[in-house]
Amino acid sequence: MIRRLAPLVIAAVALAPRAATAFVSVEGFYGLTRPPSASFSQAANSAANNPDLLASSLNLAGADLILHLDWLELGAIADTSFKSGSASQVAIGGLAGLGWDVFRRVRVEALGEVGAQRYGDFLNNKSVVTASSKSEWLMYVGLRPGIAYRFGSEPGLLVGLWGFVRWDLTSSNVPVTVASASGQSPGSLKLGGATIGMVARVGVDF
Repeated sequence: MIRRLAPLVIAAVALAPRAATAFVSVEGFYGLTRPPSASFSQAANSAANNPDLLASSLNLAGADLILHLDWLELGAIADTSFKSGSASQVAIGGLAGLGWDVFRRVRVEALGEVGAQRYGDFLNNKSVVTASSKSEWLMYVGLRPGIAYRFGSEPGLLVGLWGFVRWDLTSSNVPVTVASASGQSPGSLKLGGATIGMVARVGVDF
């Protein structure tokens, strides 16, 4: 009986799924993002054909926390964009997607985002004299592909890149007073669209 059961036991062990490995990574990132455009195509063309890409882009800084369950990744992210004389944006969202290791040290990730973006500080726009509100929140969805190299193990240092694109699900027109050659006149700011960017990332695995 034992001899008959042994092959079945061996086969069951071989076919049984291995225990899921779970760990957490905490990262900070810094880079550039483009001001919102009407569409992804317009945002990409603007970046590709802009001779002053660095000067006309916004700085972006933020952090993320990601739980890794084998190939499944779940997390949270927050960042802010800023530039002297320009309106700022703040984004808070959740992450979900796939991540896998290549050659043990290189991690490739394809994540989706969903969250909300705050458009604020309208008066930093030099043409805006007054605004009916100080900030507006818009829901967004996005994609965030990334790659990172891992140094050491438990904890391990991560160094890599994130690229991202975000689409606002709605838009908003904010009444403002703008400066003109003849004085001041009523106008509006349209908020919403597609935002793209690229950042360098540094983090630690636990």
